[in-house]
Amino acid sequence: MNTRIWTILIISLVMTCVTGLSVAEVADAIEPVERVETGFCMPHARMISDFTEGGHLETDFGTNLIAEWWYLNGKIRLVTRDGEVKDAGFCVVMAHQESPIFFASHSHLLTFSALYPDGETPTFFYTETYVPQTTISHFVSLHTPYVYYVYPGGVQRYYGSALTGYSLNYKSADMSADLVFLPETVKTIDQAEEPLNFVTYEYPYGTLSGSIVLNNKTYTVKRGEGYMDHMIPSSSQPWPRDMHGWSWSEVTTRNYQAVAYAVRSLNDSYGNYSYKHLTLLNRHNGRVIAEYSGDQVTVIETDWIDEGEFGRKRPATVTYTTPRWAVTVNAESVAYFNQTLPGYAGFVDFMAFDPGSATITRKNRNVIQKGSAFNEYLVSDLGALQSNS
Repeated sequence: MNTRIWTILIISLVMTCVTGLSVAEVADAIEPVERVETGFCMPHARMISDFTEGGHLETDFGTNLIAEWWYLNGKIRLVTRDGEVKDAGFCVVMAHQESPIFFASHSHLLTFSALYPDGETPTFFYTETYVPQTTISHFVSLHTPYVYYVYPGGVQRYYGSALTGYSLNYKSADMSADLVFLPETVKTIDQAEEPLNFVTYEYPYGTLSGSIVLNNKTYTVKRGEGYMDHMIPSSSQPWPRDMHGWSWSEVTTRNYQAVAYAVRSLNDSYGNYSYKHLTLLNRHNGRVIAEYSGDQVTVIETDWIDEGEFGRKRPATVTYTTPRWAVTVNAESVAYFNQTLPGYAGFVDFMAFDPGSATITRKNRNVIQKGSAFNEYLVSDLGALQSNS
């Protein structure tokens, strides 16, 4: 009996206990249409009932549209057998969208990634496709206490849970990665109704291990740390029509980690944020030290850069301040995700990696720690940009 059959039997038996489905129903539900070999075999993942891990449909939220993605970023030190050392950052997104209005009974599957080799220009990869919605469960696990995402063709896969760890098998034009992310912090949540209705489930800090192939050379991850989240915006219309964009940052230093979300309404232009939330954690034990929201958080953006190619501007430096803490990110290395569309429905996402100059400052003790950071500055609604710039 081959590995694939054993995998289906193990998953089926465990899921039968959890969901009440028959073994045949479960096997059919997880069998990829193209029979992609995933090596997915994690029975222990079923022992926790965290159903925020799996995927959703728009009907779960009573809306006409959801955009759902699993996001993993990392800072890694890579070594080869002959002793070559390379530092790099990366981010990977596995996503799908559901809408009876725009996709005509189809599910929209997409994945993109950015690679930030130290001292080199970052690269960006994107691909998308559509599958009949009746087959979406072959590619994305729905309503499960684990994530299982396989992009058609099988060369991009993401699967696992917080208990067992998350495996990433990912091939793009620039890299081939086989990584495992093990969370070391508690799950945190960001959630808002306005200006964007979204919920994000985060594992802010963890370790990365595995290997990456770059330019036909295999590197082993000697030291790696990462962040992952599962974000779900939902709306009755394309979500860029609800907002002008956001600033998101994750900063990791020797002792601390900060995760910040700030979302602009269509009336906020560049300068204001209708939603603001910052979570500060102890990196070593995962304990949440403090949370701030609303007027407790001030977002200061400076050193503006005019990105004429995209008709946008972006800040090169972002600082989030609270009564006791200040978090600063420098957008040193930027990859561009351009989804500009007519009719106020598109956006441009400037995805920056800061390898070592980001800071977390504890104001009352005048303690400053440096570390790495990721920042996404997303700008939507070209009309608001033109009328308020």
